[in-house]
Amino acid sequence: MALLTPARPHAPRTGTAPPRSPSLQGLRGVAVLLVVAFHVFTDRVSGGVDVFFALSAFLLTGTFVRRAEAGRPLELRAYWLRTFSRLLGPLAVVLLAVLAAVLALFPPSRWEELFGHAWGSLLHVQNWVLAAEAVDYYAGGGAASTPLQHTWSLSLQGQVFLVWPLLLAGTAWASRRTGLRFRRLAAALFGTLFAASLAWSAVSTAAEPQGAYFDSFARVWEFALGSLAALAVAALPRPAEGAGPLRRHGAAALGWAGLGTVVATPFLVDAHTRFPGTVALAPTAGAAAVLLAAALAPRTGWGADRLLAAPVLTWFGDRAYGIYLWHWPLLVTYALVLFREDVPVLHGVGILAASLLLTRLTGPLVRLPGLLAPLLRARLRRPVTGELARLVTALALVAVPVGTAQAGNTVRVAQQQAVERAPQNYPGAAVLRGEAEAPAGVPLIPTGAERESEWGETGLPCSPEEGAEALAGLGDCWSVGPTDGSAPTRTLVVIGDSHAMQLLTPITRAAERQGWSVVSYLRMGCRYTGPAAPVDEDCAAFNAAARDAALARAPDAVVTVGTRSLPAAPHEELVEGWEEGAAPFLDAGVPVVAFRDNPRFPFDMFECVETYGADHPRCNVPRERALQGTDPLLEVAARHEDVRVVDLTDRLCTEDVCPAVVGNVVVYRDLDHLTSTYAATLTPDVEQRLRAALGW
Repeated sequence: MALLTPARPHAPRTGTAPPRSPSLQGLRGVAVLLVVAFHVFTDRVSGGVDVFFALSAFLLTGTFVRRAEAGRPLELRAYWLRTFSRLLGPLAVVLLAVLAAVLALFPPSRWEELFGHAWGSLLHVQNWVLAAEAVDYYAGGGAASTPLQHTWSLSLQGQVFLVWPLLLAGTAWASRRTGLRFRRLAAALFGTLFAASLAWSAVSTAAEPQGAYFDSFARVWEFALGSLAALAVAALPRPAEGAGPLRRHGAAALGWAGLGTVVATPFLVDAHTRFPGTVALAPTAGAAAVLLAAALAPRTGWGADRLLAAPVLTWFGDRAYGIYLWHWPLLVTYALVLFREDVPVLHGVGILAASLLLTRLTGPLVRLPGLLAPLLRARLRRPVTGELARLVTALALVAVPVGTAQAGNTVRVAQQQAVERAPQNYPGAAVLRGEAEAPAGVPLIPTGAERESEWGETGLPCSPEEGAEALAGLGDCWSVGPTDGSAPTRTLVVIGDSHAMQLLTPITRAAERQGWSVVSYLRMGCRYTGPAAPVDEDCAAFNAAARDAALARAPDAVVTVGTRSLPAAPHEELVEGWEEGAAPFLDAGVPVVAFRDNPRFPFDMFECVETYGADHPRCNVPRERALQGTDPLLEVAARHEDVRVVDLTDRLCTEDVCPAVVGNVVVYRDLDHLTSTYAATLTPDVEQRLRAALGW
């Protein structure tokens, strides 16, 4: 029905379905073209899927209303078997094609997630799977999306196809028991569902928009609206000899208003609009208006139904299911293979054409479950209907390959997890030092589950005399010192933001080896600089307090980050006011070590590895697009004898590229922060370069 079924609605075997409405098919065509266009070219919600929801319920409810009011059996079992066996044929072909593409093109780190989405799609629970994963559907069809993410709507419709006949059957039973008209009871039922679900949709969308987008009950009202439209159409009086002028003009106005609302929705709803909420009333109410207008006065000659009956729109409407099934996997695979974030117009048209071509070419495969069903029936002791055998065969055709691939992947992952996290397996920066080679076949670390904990090793909270009270409410104070009770041989003070924090892993490890103490004053998002630099008041207050606390400690050296990397040209700059910030320490005779910042990329490097794989060109950025050729700090050091520069670029980049993975260790936890795991492999470099810079 509508999106989820082939072009012609399927009524139960007995009883007569009304002829297919050209305007309804044309509306399907408009809806699927909106879906494809706005999926491919924008990050906006098209509203086309919401139109399909309303159409699905309109067709389903109309079929059962006619049967119930005629006193014929509803035949729920036959309806379910026939509907789902026909739905699953095309879906099974797409799922098998996606499985092949996943194994051939997608990095193994994503396989388990994609297998889960295959099961969610097959079992019609994909919307629940995505809600549990807190997927952002507004993120668009980029490579980081999964090629089965779009099947959430098919899952939701499948759930409605299970529940709606039960509701209608219950209504028919209540009508017989109470003597009340079936249509009135159904209107009360779907009106109540509409009001309750719409209220929940508004509340949940405002509170948790990502979860609400896939929430079944937050979407039920859209189907209820389609059912109410079907009941309204059934209640319309049929004119004896065509519609009168007033009815024709009113129907034309209603139809054009409805179609205009459907088409205007994606242009008025941007990526920041919380959807569905009450905003989804626009496309669904628009679709209902078109359906009512077509029933009020069909073939008026100037109504929207004439446009919707155009052969090109009905042609797309007849193929809407196949187009919808194929366009999203093609879009995501296109983005993955070509690592594009945008789609040129001609390429987008190509994706639509490929969707149509695959719909046509895979047509014979869709009939495969029906061809194999007799084999299943012959092997079962109990006789089964052809539709049941076809449904079970389609399920098995997908479940067996997916289950086999998932089992194989589980073995592969278990074997990889058995790899010891030892330096010989994870040499990290030792590869760039020329001390080791990275063995092949070793899973990368840290894992996605460990990513959030991959900040610097800070040590323990400071004592009051170390500066804890001076920084109270402004930032954090951490301390590391000799664990054997001996007095530290040197004292370092580290001041800065998260980029200074990430350096604490190698600094504190070097300190433990050398018997130093390290006190760090940190405030996230607040690079250390002088008092005149244009920073916010809280950051300026933190810098002043950290400066005073550091001077009070009289350390042997102060460590900061002196440059700021940028995601675009010129890619790097001196921290404004840094030289002024260093002056009080230099005046006090305290050397200042300025670390050069690590590269900052325009995208998340950790996600790049998870999406494309470590060897993909996108995850290995040319060095000239990451940092300047010369460290800007060298000019400052030339002016001040006690400014010492430490540059780790050669341990983050090769001569040509700055990779996302070095020595089986993921270098970046996001777009500009080192993972603590990789930073730990920098310990020998940091130790040696600090000692050389300070003469220790």
